[in-house]
Amino acid sequence: MQDKQQRLQQRLEPEIQAFRDHCQTLMLATVDVDGMPNVSYAPFALGEQGYYVLISDIARHARNLKQVPKVSLMLIDDEASSRQIYARQRLSFDAEVRIVSRDSAEWQHATAALQARHGEIVSNLTKMEDFTLFCLQPQMGLYVKGFGQAYRVNPHDLIDVLHLDQGHKPISGHTPLVAPEPSSD
Repeated sequence: MQDKQQRLQQRLEPEIQAFRDHCQTLMLATVDVDGMPNVSYAPFALGEQGYYVLISDIARHARNLKQVPKVSLMLIDDEASSRQIYARQRLSFDAEVRIVSRDSAEWQHATAALQARHGEIVSNLTKMEDFTLFCLQPQMGLYVKGFGQAYRVNPHDLIDVLHLDQGHKPISGHTPLVAPEPSSD
């Protein structure tokens, strides 16, 4: 079992990193104090502490992150380049939210990473007082490659032993129109 886990880790870790590096934005699922959900997106940069996003307090999702410091985030393959719309490659995490102080070294490092990744606009946004830098610290997550290829991941992209391969069973007497892609494990 350990050898299989190690092979899986060696194969998927670089794939997850390449996918994450390719994505420029992440989807954010937030809730307000009344539990009303909101979905949005934000450009991000990855740092040692987590995913950094710079969002205006005018935006509903920024206010939600301040009120309820929990979020579900997702990076997802562009639907135009996806081989199968029902099985788009994605990486998602539940995360804790922390506001990064403007006078901290972490602010300097994170905003520099955002600027390196997204350009001069970041420098302009950091000069606006209504922009808050959030650090989204991932907890456990899920990496989905396609049908029958879902893996639990920890915040450091380490693949959990569990390969989630249950489900996708046809209704009795029916043949599925789209067969799940076979797993290489």
